[in-house]
Amino acid sequence: MSIRSFSAQIASLCCLALFLFGAPSVKAEPVNQPAGWGLGLMLGYPLGLNAKYWLGGPNAFDLAVGGGPGVRFHGDYEWGLAQVLKNKSDLTLDLYLGAGGAVTFASGFCGYYGDKFCEHRVFAGVRVPFGIDARLRKAPVDFGLEIAPGIWFGNYVEALFDAFLFVHFIF
Repeated sequence: MSIRSFSAQIASLCCLALFLFGAPSVKAEPVNQPAGWGLGLMLGYPLGLNAKYWLGGPNAFDLAVGGGPGVRFHGDYEWGLAQVLKNKSDLTLDLYLGAGGAVTFASGFCGYYGDKFCEHRVFAGVRVPFGIDARLRKAPVDFGLEIAPGIWFGNYVEALFDAFLFVHFIF
């Protein structure tokens, strides 16, 4: 079993456990975030810079540039599913689901995709991000975790799996 398939299975099991055991005990409310920008880092795969624009209410746009595989760009539209904390005076905890695309210029840092991927240079893909976003109310900071399965298309088709922590400075 490869490391990539093992990490994908672990992430899938964690999401399933969270959904099955956590969802029934949580009283969720609709997401309601003020409009504004966040700029920060993605730490994981891919590794890079991230910008997020909250539209006001539940939805947001997310744009990123980073490494893995090669130099890549992705953009997503995200729907806020639920705010899961009852007391939101210090922190909001939002679940979101999105849809988007990615383009990579594969050379250099190819990570677990290996040299085969980097030989074919340009790939485009679709991704479905799912994440949890913690936004501090008393400081201009937001952080969380995102996983995004998807598919790369190029000279051949390859599975895409992103998993990273993020942090944004909100302005």
